[in-house]
Amino acid sequence: MTNPILITGHKNPDTDSICSAMAYANLKCLMGQNAVACRLGPLNEESKFVTKYFDIEGPMLIKDARSQLKDIQIDSPVTINLNKTAKDAWNLILGTSNRSLIVTDENGTLKGVLSTSNLSMIRLLQNNDLADLMSKASVLNIANTVNGDIIYEPDNFISNGKVTIITVDQKFSDQIANSSICIISLNEIHQIDTIIKGCKCLIVTGIDNIKDEVIDVAKKYNCALIKSYDDTMEVVKVVNESFPINLIMTKDIVTFKEDEFVSEVNKKISNTRFRSYPVINEFDEVVGQVSRFHLQKHRRKNFILVDHSAKNQSVLNIDEAKILEIIDHHHIGNIETDYPIYYRNQICGCTATIISMMYKENGFLPNPKYSGVLLSAIISDTLNFKSKTTTDIDIKTAKWLAKRAKVNINDYALELLGASVDIKHADLQLVLKRDLKVYDIGKYTIAVGQTNYRNVEDIHFIIEDFKDLLQVELRSNQYDLIIMMFTQVMAEGTVFEFTGSLSYIMEQVIETIFSEESGYDSGIISRKQQLIPKMGEILKRL
Repeated sequence: MTNPILITGHKNPDTDSICSAMAYANLKCLMGQNAVACRLGPLNEESKFVTKYFDIEGPMLIKDARSQLKDIQIDSPVTINLNKTAKDAWNLILGTSNRSLIVTDENGTLKGVLSTSNLSMIRLLQNNDLADLMSKASVLNIANTVNGDIIYEPDNFISNGKVTIITVDQKFSDQIANSSICIISLNEIHQIDTIIKGCKCLIVTGIDNIKDEVIDVAKKYNCALIKSYDDTMEVVKVVNESFPINLIMTKDIVTFKEDEFVSEVNKKISNTRFRSYPVINEFDEVVGQVSRFHLQKHRRKNFILVDHSAKNQSVLNIDEAKILEIIDHHHIGNIETDYPIYYRNQICGCTATIISMMYKENGFLPNPKYSGVLLSAIISDTLNFKSKTTTDIDIKTAKWLAKRAKVNINDYALELLGASVDIKHADLQLVLKRDLKVYDIGKYTIAVGQTNYRNVEDIHFIIEDFKDLLQVELRSNQYDLIIMMFTQVMAEGTVFEFTGSLSYIMEQVIETIFSEESGYDSGIISRKQQLIPKMGEILKRL
């Protein structure tokens, strides 16, 4: 079984991260690979607009790159009812790969685990201990174990569990203990004699029919009668396995949920001694059995990263996954691998531009829906080509995609970019977090968020509450500086709000300072190609 390839953008995903993941997953599927688009956070308003406009399902949410038990190959559960016999268990367990059974009740509820170790202990028991187990065996269980038919069963069957073989030697026969289970292959005289001497379960072998007079005596003395179709030696071998397995199963069991992470399960198993462990789902139903072998041999999740290559922007625990590719248009980040991968980084305004090129390079064309998805990402990341990050290839690609999607670029851009500008009525926490990126520049940590606005009055309406929110975020994460960029929807400048110990450097970054924590720049609209490089140069001089 091949693990799917999970394709995901960065945390707090913007439209490029969402759309590039969807489009690249589509391309991989066209190429015959099992790829799934993923996201690391909620869809922003632009992305919601795109998925609705082109009637396409958004990526699935993932939170961790580690493999869960439900992601790896484990054994199918082999179950047995707790009232089945030890012989039933032996017959079943020998056909399993992990030599253990899941014990359940009539409702399928997990009650215990039975292993070959549990069963093997039977042969090491003292006679009295074995007899104690056999005293719990029912007539039906004994009959099934010795391959026999029940000829007579008393209403209240009680046995002391001791098993005796009756021979022609009457002296031995005289030693029959009351309430014992007896095996006999002699005629009806010896059978009746054995019953009268106190036998409570007579197993008859080697005789075609049990006489009526024997049955009458059995009824009189409340002795169960069983006719076995096996010879005496075979019955002797198995009769002591007639007791129910609930008496020897392991009841203090260790279970795992199927959504638990493999690495965590591995740590827990290291402190236990069992061969196999039940895996249960959210409804407490047993869905599998996991052993150390499965944990040691499991395949890590496969990832392709788009629109980022920095560890702090990627899915949690990405180090425990297998990265196959990185497709990006930002600076080269700090994600490391122990093996070669396909890494593609180009100077352009949008990751979706690169992916559009890859469709052609691999001999495919995006259908109208995915053409619209790719176009949306380019328009969003380049602010309809007004961002300084825009290249000729972005514009050329967008025009090609617009024809395939059958949309007018300018009309569609106005709708798309306008979808995310209602900051006046938005959840301010969401406005800050949905596109907040963290940068480590030298010894400093800086967080920068960005959103669009249509009217500057909308910013004035929320600004006091937003300043308080910035302060909380700064203290919670111990940033040296946190900046929020409010960029006009048609790229006509950016309003800056900021706070932190490095706030004083902003007067060197933007053209107009309104106060110690706010300002404006008519030229800066790109975070990655304008703001961050400029700040990097300044911070290196500190």
